[in-house]
Amino acid sequence: MQGTSNRLLMTNALAAKLDSALSETSDVYVNAGVDEADYFESLRRNIKEHQCAPYLVSATVMPPGFPDIEPEAKISGYCLAKDEETGHWLVYSPKNDTFYCFWGDTENNLGAHGVLGSPLYCWSA
Repeated sequence: MQGTSNRLLMTNALAAKLDSALSETSDVYVNAGVDEADYFESLRRNIKEHQCAPYLVSATVMPPGFPDIEPEAKISGYCLAKDEETGHWLVYSPKNDTFYCFWGDTENNLGAHGVLGSPLYCWSA
């Protein structure tokens, strides 16, 4: 029972972290002529539609990579949302307090191509 309780606490904490981070928009590029508020709301809605119960996933760092992580290194975090059609996986690393976008068609074959930031930025990449 203790394990179930701990998983529930972790799930709730990660869901709360995602919810609070969905208001961050400063790193999201919006094309000229696009209504920012509508675009941000569309991204939020799409993340929520693809939200899943958090579980650990890993990805291989691929070019262009990250300044502080070696190419081919493995990074991991909790998958919070996934869109298997587009191959987008929104991942949160509590260790770094960072959201990442992983790409791939299965959780056993994910790449991390240097996208990190707010959930809206990651999802829009």
